[in-house]
Amino acid sequence: MKNLQGATLIAALAAAFSAQAQTVMTINGLETSTTCTAPLVFISDVGREGLFYPVASNSTDQANGGTTLFCNKNNSARKMYKRMFDGAVNAKWFGLSESSLDNAPAVQAAITALRNGQELLIPEGYYKFQDTITLPANKYLRFTARGDLDFGARDGIVVQGRYGHVLELSKMSGAPWENTPTYGYVGSGITLMNAQYATVKVNSINGFHDAIKVVGKDQNGSQYNKIDFELLTHNDVGVLLTTEIDGWANENTFTGGKMSGVTGLAAVPGSAQVGQFNGNKFYNFGFESLTNGVDVDKFSNNVFIAPRLMGGEGVVNGFKFGPRSWNNVIVATGLYEEAFVSQGAVGNAGIGNFLLGHVMTKGGSTSGVVSIADSKGRFLSLIRDPSYSVSQETKSRILPLSSLPAVSP
Repeated sequence: MKNLQGATLIAALAAAFSAQAQTVMTINGLETSTTCTAPLVFISDVGREGLFYPVASNSTDQANGGTTLFCNKNNSARKMYKRMFDGAVNAKWFGLSESSLDNAPAVQAAITALRNGQELLIPEGYYKFQDTITLPANKYLRFTARGDLDFGARDGIVVQGRYGHVLELSKMSGAPWENTPTYGYVGSGITLMNAQYATVKVNSINGFHDAIKVVGKDQNGSQYNKIDFELLTHNDVGVLLTTEIDGWANENTFTGGKMSGVTGLAAVPGSAQVGQFNGNKFYNFGFESLTNGVDVDKFSNNVFIAPRLMGGEGVVNGFKFGPRSWNNVIVATGLYEEAFVSQGAVGNAGIGNFLLGHVMTKGGSTSGVVSIADSKGRFLSLIRDPSYSVSQETKSRILPLSSLPAVSP
């Protein structure tokens, strides 16, 4: 919804200046001018165009180069001019350009200039970066990128703080696939570092070591974040939960799409991490063309809803739960027993993990619809009716419900 108060202000300012001549200048022309009496200046630099009007300032005020500029900037008699706008701040105002080899300084300058709750817009286009973009911990912002952000071999965007940044991104790229077809990428596309209450929506991330990394450090952590994606491809790891020595990454919610690369979901504890990765929810992760679907350790009491891992998607190892992982829940229409490869054993589901949904033998027969793993990772599965052939095929223990006492024929 449009900000009516802001719109009214702009209309009033425009009306006030309508009877006065506009002065057309470049940014350099305004900053070097010794005459600062124009009531309205139109900046004509390509991509940075806009109307500016004079405002009061003091000797300690700084112009940010995008929404505020100084006339006669190197003189004590300088005059501040403020951009007339309503809505999002366009990163082009700070120098973002498709022709630039490094747009990081422009975008970071825009972020620094934003107030709490303001939105930064990167419009349609292809933009290169030679440094990481950071959303700081001391404010909350809305970051919208409609264009293709190319970061090369480095971290892309780092999200910090507990104030709840909101990101909506179209496409992020790291190293080109043709340069590293055997993987071994570097950097993370999006990093949530000690972040809380953030909302991240991204369509596509490719060419990073980690597409999305959620990390805690310094006895702090990342929690209660919501992350949505459609495609994570050509990354060593799709989603990584980790800590730097200590910290936590708990109670985060992920809604996914297709994941391809080496590993879909990984959880790697830091050397001094005390607690488990816990309380995280993973919805609709489509594991395809991966060596490992899930490869986690120190990972307990997490939930998977509707994972795609039926055996025909080119995933070598499905769910690999480490020895310090237990009591996780999976809700699925169906998974093969061979999808579980914990402790290096095919059919091992990890300690105490629970599956609600069809579990099937290698031949495709259902060996259970509710399955609970014991302390050694073997499923005890409930099935409606006994079947000798299934009993011979399955790696699980089976409890047929129809054969229990007091079950009506």
